[in-house]
Amino acid sequence: MNLDEFIETFDKQKEKKKITVFTGAGLSTASGLKDFRGNNGLYKEKINVEEILTLPFFLEYPEAFYKFYWRKLAMSENIKPNIAHEFIKEYQELGYIDSVITQNIDGLDTKTGTKDVIELHGNANKFYCRKCKKRYSIDEINIEDIVPICTECGAIIRPNIVLYGEEIEEYKLWQAKEQISNANTLLVIGTTLKVNPAASMVHDYLSQTRYDKNKKIFIINKGETDFDGFSSITKYDGDVTEVAKVLTKKYNK
Repeated sequence: MNLDEFIETFDKQKEKKKITVFTGAGLSTASGLKDFRGNNGLYKEKINVEEILTLPFFLEYPEAFYKFYWRKLAMSENIKPNIAHEFIKEYQELGYIDSVITQNIDGLDTKTGTKDVIELHGNANKFYCRKCKKRYSIDEINIEDIVPICTECGAIIRPNIVLYGEEIEEYKLWQAKEQISNANTLLVIGTTLKVNPAASMVHDYLSQTRYDKNKKIFIINKGETDFDGFSSITKYDGDVTEVAKVLTKKYNK
């Protein structure tokens, strides 16, 4: 579907409100961040991301872990939300969007001012001590030390993100599933939907659309997703900022 057709179809559906937005790394690439599976993603580099971002690697090689973390995942002050983040915040303020669920750990949604974001995989700018559980923001850590140490008990601080092999918090999963189930519209942005829980959540909602014709799924992603081709899904294969520019202009008129 071309951009104009996508905008026209979404524009009609949005009036039903109760939109849930589900985002992946493709939302933030316009802010200068790399995605994971794209043409220039982290998986294309000669780095074993799935080995480094594990708890065993963190515990055994904390310095190597943090050298990678500070270079690739922690958010620089120079990284700013883009127009797509702004579009989501503005449509939330207008009452169209009820909830935002993200797989991203960049924190750009909340930095924009979007409310009540469910960060399934945590936030790369938040940390906690594994021993005493004291929590830290990135502003409270001296990253020049490479491996941050807890000021309370002297143990190593870890990022508050879900590492490979770890489970997403049960409450966050329940909350996300509940929000998606209750939505009139599911707007998926910047994810290939190849892995769970994203794939299973969208699949469950797709099942609902078969029995409730008022429910619709819209996908914006540059490249294929595992849900392309379903007749009940409206897909735009392109950059979300292109969609955001048009929709932002529409409500600003």
